[in-house]
Amino acid sequence: MEVAWYKIRKKREDVSLFGIHIQGSAMETSSNYWRHPGNLTPVHWDTNSVVSRISIFTDGSKINGQVGAAFSVSSPFGTEEHQYRLDDHCSVFQAEAVAIQQALTWKKQNFPQDHCHLYSDSMSVLMSLQNHQIIKSIIQETRDLLDSTVSLHWVKAHIGVAGNEAADRAAKAAAGKEAIDIHLGLPERSITQILKSSLLKQWQQNWERDEVDDKASHSKNIFPDVARTRCISNPYDIQIATNHGLCPFYLRRFNLRNCSCRCGENVEDDVMHYVTKCPLLAYLRKYLKGNSTPLQILSTPALREEMRKILRFVYNNESNIFQTD
Repeated sequence: MEVAWYKIRKKREDVSLFGIHIQGSAMETSSNYWRHPGNLTPVHWDTNSVVSRISIFTDGSKINGQVGAAFSVSSPFGTEEHQYRLDDHCSVFQAEAVAIQQALTWKKQNFPQDHCHLYSDSMSVLMSLQNHQIIKSIIQETRDLLDSTVSLHWVKAHIGVAGNEAADRAAKAAAGKEAIDIHLGLPERSITQILKSSLLKQWQQNWERDEVDDKASHSKNIFPDVARTRCISNPYDIQIATNHGLCPFYLRRFNLRNCSCRCGENVEDDVMHYVTKCPLLAYLRKYLKGNSTPLQILSTPALREEMRKILRFVYNNESNIFQTD
C-alpha cells in the first residue's frame, strides 16, 4: 500500500491494487510554488457577526453521493444565491473551499471596492487559509483572492443563522443538479480511503480462504470479519483468541509434552476447558459459565478479567493441574 501511495502522490501514476484501478493522474493538484512568509498577507478570521451592506454566507454539501457548493449574498441589490455542482468524488472540504472561492470571485467582479463580510461554517478551510505552507491549489487560489476589503468569519452550523441556513439549502440543491459545474481532482483522503478499502477487502478474502483445512479456524469462528481497529496484545487474551497456550491440548498437538488435565474428564483439555469448565478451577469462577463463548469473554470486561486471573493461576500452578500420561 505504501508503494502505491508513493506512486500516486509523488509521481501521479495510475495504480492497480488488488484489481482496483486508481487514477493518480486525476489527483487534486498541489500548489507548485512557494512564497516567503514575509511576502504573505496574514489571514484573520473571527466568530463575530457584523451588520454590513454586503454579507456572504458559503457552504458545501455531500448528499446521496453527490457534492455541491453554494453561497448566499445579501447586498444593496437584494438577496441572491449561486450554486455549483462538483464531481462526485470531491470531498466536503473541497466543496467548502470552492464555495468561498466562487464567492470571492463574485465579490471582485461586482463589488471590487466595497467591504464585505464572508461567513463560513468550515473551520478547517478557514484554518487552511491561514497556513503559510499551503499545499492544495484550491486553497492557494482562494487565498490569492483575499484582500483588505474582505473580513472572514466562522459561524456555527445549524443554529438558525438565516444566511447560513440559506447557503446550506443552496448547497444541497447544488448537489442535486444534473450537470457538473466545476471539476476538481480526487482528494488525498478519498484516495487513501480507496487504498485502505481495497486492502481490507483483500485481507478479508485471504482470511476466508481455505476454511476447511485452515489452522486459524478457531480464530475465524470468533472473528469471521477482519478489522483494522481490533488489536489483541494481552497474552491471555491471545490464548483465548487462538487456542494456543499453556494447556495439555496445545502441548500434545505440537509434541511438546504428553500430558492431560488432572480433573479426569474425558474432554479436550484446551484453553477454554480451564477458563469455563474444569472442576479443579470452579472456585475461581464468579461470572464465567460453561457456555461462555470466547467472543463474550473478550468483549465483556468482567469476564475478560476473570479469564486472565484463571489462566494466570494455571501458569503458576501447572504442576498441580497437569498430569503426565
